[in-house]
Amino acid sequence: MPLDIARTIDKTEYDALWEEADECGDVFWQWNDVERRRTIPKRLGQGETRIIDLHPGLSISIEACQYWRPLHLDYHCIGEGVLLSNFYLAGDRRIINPGIQMEEDREETAGETCLCYIKEARSIEYFPAGQPLKSVGIQMDLEWLRSFGMTWDNAPSLLRLLIEEKSAKSFHQTLHRKTPAMQQALQQILNCPYQGSFKRMYLESKVLELLVLQFDQLLGKQKPSSSTLSFRSTDIERLHLAKAILQRELKHPPSLLELARLVRLNDFKLKQGFRHLFGTTVFGYLQTCRMEQAKQLLSARELSIAEVAHYVGYASPSQFCHAFKRHVGMTPSAYRR
Repeated sequence: MPLDIARTIDKTEYDALWEEADECGDVFWQWNDVERRRTIPKRLGQGETRIIDLHPGLSISIEACQYWRPLHLDYHCIGEGVLLSNFYLAGDRRIINPGIQMEEDREETAGETCLCYIKEARSIEYFPAGQPLKSVGIQMDLEWLRSFGMTWDNAPSLLRLLIEEKSAKSFHQTLHRKTPAMQQALQQILNCPYQGSFKRMYLESKVLELLVLQFDQLLGKQKPSSSTLSFRSTDIERLHLAKAILQRELKHPPSLLELARLVRLNDFKLKQGFRHLFGTTVFGYLQTCRMEQAKQLLSARELSIAEVAHYVGYASPSQFCHAFKRHVGMTPSAYRR
């Protein structure tokens, strides 16, 4: 049966495609030396996940894929009590974890790196169609981190309290862009020339190198220059132009990278500028505009809820209802009443 490439895949269909592929024997873990690989279902897209277990408490995951259709996954996420360090090499996606600390609504784009600890949360994930996605993730058990006997006095309080066992609050923290040293270590991981025990030793050394570089950013030893955090008058004008474009294109908004090109800013400065000037993310602002427009339309009572959903740019009424309830605190029908 041909795929409808324009239709969004939700969590139910996503799980069904995996189950179907598993029953047909199309997806299974293949072991090769110290790592295992698994391709994604052919009806979902192309690509694979690689998992390398270096030793108890430390592993690497490498994901490279491309989906035929856009994904909207909404599910309950239960973590494994590990700290995650992610490096995004290609593509962009949007993740919402309502209620977590620091960044509950965020765009994760190529060139960024982050640290996160998700103990338990709702996860709403949006993946684009036809866009290559690639990332390297490091999973660290907290006991493994504590074994280094490091002091965390200068670290952000949420991370320090987590390591010191004084708190286990879920959080997500985007750090600065990948440095050349990080990029080199990532390429060495992706192109490891060794096998067996040598491979484990080599990869662990590169993981430690990456974490030192990332924690150095986190601890503020590499302070960003004042020029990095300043915005020229032309930058501010372009940020306001980006804001106006989002207001005008609620139904068919540009992607983050497209918006950056339209206003002639790089995507990092666009994201940084939105937080600095407007106190929200690019997609957070877009959602706020959509919800304000939706409230006006619902109050006018001229359009059905499905028509309102379509008017403000949602692919389905159910997606709109979930987003509206999350933003406003009640369903569209309750708001209209």
